[in-house]
This record gives sequence, C-alpha cells and structure tokens, in this order.
Amino acid sequence: MKASLDDIYLFMLTVRHGGISVAAKAHSLQRSKISRRIQQLEKDLGCQLLIRTTRQIELTENGRLFYQYINQPLSEVDQAVNLVKSQQQAFSGVLKMAIPAAFISSSVFLEILDRYTEQFPDVTLDIIHRYESIDLKRENIDLQLLPNIVDVINENYVQQTLLSSANRLYCSPKYLESYSLPTTMEALYQHPILTSRYNSTLLPERMNVRLVSEDFGLINRLTESGRGIAILPVVLFEDKVASGDLIPVLPETFEIDIVMTLVYPSRRFIPVKTRAMIELLREQFSSN
Repeated sequence: MKASLDDIYLFMLTVRHGGISVAAKAHSLQRSKISRRIQQLEKDLGCQLLIRTTRQIELTENGRLFYQYINQPLSEVDQAVNLVKSQQQAFSGVLKMAIPAAFISSSVFLEILDRYTEQFPDVTLDIIHRYESIDLKRENIDLQLLPNIVDVINENYVQQTLLSSANRLYCSPKYLESYSLPTTMEALYQHPILTSRYNSTLLPERMNVRLVSEDFGLINRLTESGRGIAILPVVLFEDKVASGDLIPVLPETFEIDIVMTLVYPSRRFIPVKTRAMIELLREQFSSN
C-alpha cells in the first residue's frame, strides 16, 4: 500500500510542532484525526515513527530518517517512503541486541550468532552488555534478553519466555584435590561460592560468596582452576559435565530456576532481520 501524502504531511507537522496536540491546535485540526492518520502511515510503512508519551512525542530511528528525507522538496518524498519500507524488508544494516554479559560467551549463544551471521552475511550484529532492562525504542535497540528476576521497564513491550534455566552447583576435579565434596547444605556453607549477579540475589545469607560476575566464562575458568564451587546454568554447561571438567555438587538438593525472557518493542513493526533472529532464538532454546 502506498503511503498517503496527507498522512506524511500530518506527520511532518507533528514533528515540527513537537507534539500531536500542539500541531492540531496550530492548524485547527482534530487531535484524534492526526493520531489516527499517523498510525495509518506507520502501518503503510511497516515501522514505528513516533514514541508517544503523555506530554510529548519522540522520533524513533526510522522516524528521524523518514523526517530527514521528507523535510525536502516533494519530489524526494517517494524516495523516503521506499527507503524506509525497504529497510524493514531487507536482510542488511545493523541488528542491535542487549544481552547479559553472563550469556555472551556461552556456547549456546555463540552457536546462535554463528548461524545468524552465516545465513545473513549483510547484517551487522551490534551486541551490547546490559544487566538491567532498557527502553529499547529510545536507545534504538531491537531485542533484549533478560532473566525473569529483572522487571521490564516498559510493560507494553512484547515479552516471550525462551527457556527456564536450571542453575546447579559444580566444582572441578582440581578443587577436590584440596577439598572434600560437600554432601549437605550445612557443609556447603563452608565452601567458597562463585556465582552470577542474577543467582547471587537468590542465595541464602549463609552462603560464602567469594565472587560475583556477569561473565559465566570467567566463573567457569575459575571453577576449573579449583578456586571454588560455582552456580552455573545446566543448559550452558552440559558439555563440561559430560567431559568430566565439571562435577555436580548436591544435584538432588540445590537448584535455582531462572526464566530467560526475550523482549522486543512491538509485534506489528518487526524488520525481517529482527524476526529472523527471534525465530532463531526460539528454535535454539526450544531444542535445549
């Protein structure tokens, strides 16, 4: 569907006046009409242009790009429409993801990145480390992975459970050269514990926590070198257990469950490159 020039004009007025209400008042128009027509324009383009709040509006990255082009002679408006539409439909450009540092170095996540870059070589992946929930629209980030113990900053964002991750205790053969394997929780309290920030908030107070890190790779390396007993996600370290590099500790007694959630701004406006990553994440985690 071709975008209406009238709708584009109303969008331009809204941006110039800094809000829908101000634009409506300045041009003797109904606020509801402007809002409705901008929504239609977003639908026609297949992407969100404005972030609406009670007092003002902000432009999304697509909105800024679109306004930059339409704020030109009318002969260039069609080019702006086609450009924004093509960006939504192309396997190119940048895909930005916010991921907890603890998961960045995991073999499961690295496999996902490998598969994505192989399938879509023209997409640049921009991975940032974030522990807290962020406003994806304002920071122009496409996806975020968060554990369920972190509240999502915007309740209107789409939230989809990827997997429930059991976290258990592990030590290494080297650790057992100096310490005996604890067989009760009471005995466990005497051992140094290495854990992630997420898990640290859920531990009993008596735990002897010696290291808190967002990097599971670091925790694993310290565990294998015999520095302590680690709390690690089962799904990420099954291969280490199978190879004998990690030894389960109190497997029938201790377990922490953390649900990983995939967060993205909208179901309606999802570029194909983002949708492909969402589907890959679902497929990968559902098979583990």
